[in-house]
Amino acid sequence: MDETQPLLPDVPPEPIPSDLDKDIVTFDVDGDPENPEDWPNTYKWGIVALLAFMAFTVTFTCISVVPVANRIVDDLSGGHSSKSSSVLLVTIWELGEAGGPFLIAPLSELFGRYPVVNAANILFISATALAALCRSTPLFIAARCLTGVAVASNVLNPAIVGDMFVSDQRGSAMSSIMLAPLIGGATGPAIAGAIAQSLGWRQVLWMSVILAGVAEVLFLTCFRETYKVTILRRKAARRRRETGNPNLRAAFDVGEKNNKDGRFWGSIVRPLVVFADSSVLQMLSVYGSLTFSYFYIMSTTLPDILQDIYHLSPALTGSSFVCH
Repeated sequence: MDETQPLLPDVPPEPIPSDLDKDIVTFDVDGDPENPEDWPNTYKWGIVALLAFMAFTVTFTCISVVPVANRIVDDLSGGHSSKSSSVLLVTIWELGEAGGPFLIAPLSELFGRYPVVNAANILFISATALAALCRSTPLFIAARCLTGVAVASNVLNPAIVGDMFVSDQRGSAMSSIMLAPLIGGATGPAIAGAIAQSLGWRQVLWMSVILAGVAEVLFLTCFRETYKVTILRRKAARRRRETGNPNLRAAFDVGEKNNKDGRFWGSIVRPLVVFADSSVLQMLSVYGSLTFSYFYIMSTTLPDILQDIYHLSPALTGSSFVCH
């Protein structure tokens, strides 16, 4: 692959025969209320705020257990805790988050953003509630891994922004949804440490359930489908029912030869092909993996230093992560 070219360059579509033009369903060029790019800016920015709120909640949930990981393992194991269990309790999230996108992204291309986002959010809430209710360390670790798998916001937020905004208007929206996780990561341990010290560590997880539940209610009531392929397919199906013309097809389906299974597996394999063909992406991935490794080494060792050597409370230990 030529490193000077885009990883996924725009390929001009094959010309459509003129006799098929009347059977192609697309958006109205003068403005279409079904086209996400033509939605009112106030609504689009409302969706961006909702995405940012869920991104904040996800990162808050991920990092909030860091200052109280040892306490959680002690409680669940009856005082017979191990350092490996407390480390795995924190880091297992990333294993799930690494595998989840290989399913979430292809499913969103098959069924649309709306059902996948809501299904993943509901799974995230259920797994977090399971972690709050569990009575054993292995079950807690499994629930944490499942919450990582179900993190749809980190995977689909950029795609949803790209659905709603043209390329030269995406900067501010992307900055907003990228800033939210940073705020969640900075404030999560501080808030969690204070809550765990006064109310117990389970209340930290219940707070995450409440935040995610509020976000999911807003997703169910305010969020609309943004994936243009899905929107046009539904529009074509509606036109077929209204007109009785079985030849009507969405513009994106013209020349489409793969079935759903083929598109699904193609979406899974595509990132691996891009990764294998781009040395730049491989170097960035190595750099990112080293950065994450350093972050989690600090996150799992700093609480021990602050609590065992400096005798800080969980609240003060969590507050130290504001500067981390």
